[in-house]
Amino acid sequence: MRGVVGVFFVVCAGLVVEAASSISIGPSPNAYGWNNTPVTVTINGDSPVYWQVDGGPISSAPAPVVFLLAEEGVHVVRYRDNSEPAFKQATIRLDFTPPEIHVRVPEPGGEYIIHQPVLADWSAWDRLSGLAEVKASAGNGEPVDTRSPGQAKFTVWAKDRAGNEAQSTVMYFVRGLVQAVLPSGFYLDRVLPPEETIKVGKYLLRARYTQGEDVVFAFVMKDYFGRPFTRAGSEISVVRVRFVNEEEEYPLVKWLRVPFDAEKAGYLASFPAKELEPGFYDLWVLFGDGKFERIRVEILPKS
Repeated sequence: MRGVVGVFFVVCAGLVVEAASSISIGPSPNAYGWNNTPVTVTINGDSPVYWQVDGGPISSAPAPVVFLLAEEGVHVVRYRDNSEPAFKQATIRLDFTPPEIHVRVPEPGGEYIIHQPVLADWSAWDRLSGLAEVKASAGNGEPVDTRSPGQAKFTVWAKDRAGNEAQSTVMYFVRGLVQAVLPSGFYLDRVLPPEETIKVGKYLLRARYTQGEDVVFAFVMKDYFGRPFTRAGSEISVVRVRFVNEEEEYPLVKWLRVPFDAEKAGYLASFPAKELEPGFYDLWVLFGDGKFERIRVEILPKS
């Protein structure tokens, strides 16, 4: 803010002498006329200098007068020096508080289906200096990105006229509609009957294979409209289950991707059980949309 300067002329010994009071603040305000930190106010002029802040009492002191303004708000400083008959005034605007942002949609931790129509719902405001700039992943009422499965983020950023910034980021999930497609009714090509589904360690035993067989895993993933989704990036980690002092250890023994099979219109992977030693194993399945499945199986020795 430029200093407000008043001019008063004094006739002295036939000469015209210019006398004036002036005010300055540091740091200077920005292009909008606002500061986002406390400011130092300096008043110069012929001593004594008189000043008043926000209609308070009038004070006087030898020039220069220096004081701090550290309270948010729009302040009016009136001032004059000993040679001026009337007060002048300057307006000083202080805003230390960032804008406020509220994101309602997408919801924090919310789950949406691939290609589901979801409209962003958020608001941003600033109670004092007002908003100067706002950016968002999607405008209010515009579609939220649900094109790819997995965890996603939605961000709103705002800046007020004083230069204070705020940002709100919401993490949400885009899920696929995952369905088993094998005749077993499960993700594996076989499943134990209810009478044999026993708990082994911490988890239920879901299937048994012998070393001469293949372990087959399959599923289909669909979007919100029931269409097959072909880019899930599913994978399986095969870990050995070791029981040590009533605890379980899980060393990795195999990792494989589950590619999309266009002929079967689903995701299909298989691997020979002969690669595994007899014992218990967990299949840690990542479907590619953030969902996780843990399936415990037993590998029996080939007879």
